[in-house]
Amino acid sequence: MARALEARVRGDARRVGILVRRRGAVVLAATLLARPLAGQLPEADAAFRAGKYAAARAAYTRVLAADSLNERALYRLAILDSWDGQLVRSLARFIKLRRIDPRDPDIMVSHAQVLAWAGKSAASDALYDSVLVRFPDRADALAGRARAIAWSGDLDRAEELWRKALERHADNPELLIGLAQTLYWKGQPGLAETYAARARAVAPEDRTARDLERVVRAALRPEVSTSVDGATDSDRNDFVAQEGTITSSLGSNLRGTLRAGWRYATDRSINGTSYGAAGSVIAALGKGAVLRVGLGVRRIDPESSPSRTPLTGELGLGLRPGRYAAVSVGYARSAFDETAALMGQDLTIDAVDLSFDVSPTPGWSVSGGGGGAWFSDGNSRYSAVAAVLGRVARGLQIGPFARIMGYCRCGSGIYFAPDRFSVIEARAVYARQQSRWGVRADGGVGSQQVFKDAPHQTEWHIGLTVSRGWGPNNEIALVGSITNSAAATTPGTVPTEGFRYRTLGLRFRQGL
Repeated sequence: MARALEARVRGDARRVGILVRRRGAVVLAATLLARPLAGQLPEADAAFRAGKYAAARAAYTRVLAADSLNERALYRLAILDSWDGQLVRSLARFIKLRRIDPRDPDIMVSHAQVLAWAGKSAASDALYDSVLVRFPDRADALAGRARAIAWSGDLDRAEELWRKALERHADNPELLIGLAQTLYWKGQPGLAETYAARARAVAPEDRTARDLERVVRAALRPEVSTSVDGATDSDRNDFVAQEGTITSSLGSNLRGTLRAGWRYATDRSINGTSYGAAGSVIAALGKGAVLRVGLGVRRIDPESSPSRTPLTGELGLGLRPGRYAAVSVGYARSAFDETAALMGQDLTIDAVDLSFDVSPTPGWSVSGGGGGAWFSDGNSRYSAVAAVLGRVARGLQIGPFARIMGYCRCGSGIYFAPDRFSVIEARAVYARQQSRWGVRADGGVGSQQVFKDAPHQTEWHIGLTVSRGWGPNNEIALVGSITNSAAATTPGTVPTEGFRYRTLGLRFRQGL
């Protein structure tokens, strides 16, 4: 009995010793892990505060490798993901954070902000409201909710929210900047400048306030611009043209433009000149809508026909149903003077068109439009265009592009065009901005058909723009392109794959 009891006691002692050693190993391991973790968090925080975001991301990632539930590292990585446009990954981190700490107001506000960036307006509004129920005076939540409403397109409600928030926090720069931006989007740059200046006064080092003030003041200053363009094709239709404009604010909700220009065109046998002037105004109507009205004259002076001076005009309405959406509808009356042959045909065009541009998520854009045109000789034309571009790398977008034009010989007129012209292509666009220099290159290849029963041909185009800016509205740019797609071709001919159409242009814009 005594020996059995002694053996049992010794066995229990050994097991206790093993357990103690195991617990000691766990404590030792935790201590060894905590030492580098304790050093990595301050290192990551210091890099984040210094703006060294690549180093901060690497350090926070190492922290998460050691502790997958570290709240600070998850929060900062979610913020960095949102800044890099990785909204899906950012939202996934915020969902994990909310499970760890569902009532942390800082996490809730940041989560709501990223939801707004991702276009999830309803969820963003609900989360901001949850914070404001507990903290009704929290400025970043008030600002976030107003900003999300503005991005959704309801600019009037957003303006009301900004103003109510400023009643609680009169000198908050984020609220002042938000109200100024909303007023600027509504087409009220004069009033926006007042709040942008106040934001700059209370936060002179704030980069957003400084940039916004420059943009708003640039929108109010007069601006002159000029462009020189030339083109030639394989059928020897050539032209050179110049246009100049001066634009200025006429009031808090009104901006006016004066435009003048001339064109000289030649073909194989004749030449012609046209020149004219026009004036237009753009008026802000509220809720993101603007009205455009213009009137002018154009003198057509062909070599082999009498001169004439038709009236020109435009009327248009632009809408912003959302921050990343724009729709416009317009009417225009213009002289048809693209080539020397057309200058001799005494034609004017009445055209109606509709266009839209939507960016549903960062890096993606959908654009399109269509319309009809009626010639003064009794004939008509319709057209439509659509394009989708998605980001595949930094600065690079690719996607399909399609265009169709049809011509109806409804009258006994003299103008002639293909009964149908269609193009579909795969398109790539690359844009890069380095300091004040900018480069934009685009190209595409696809198929085109000129006339309904004609064979399909290979179509391609290449374009390049190089620009240099030196202020919010100061820029000079060189633009060029070459394509084998049908353009100003000789009437009655079908362009072959050997056809070439080349353009070269110079743009200059200067704020006064």
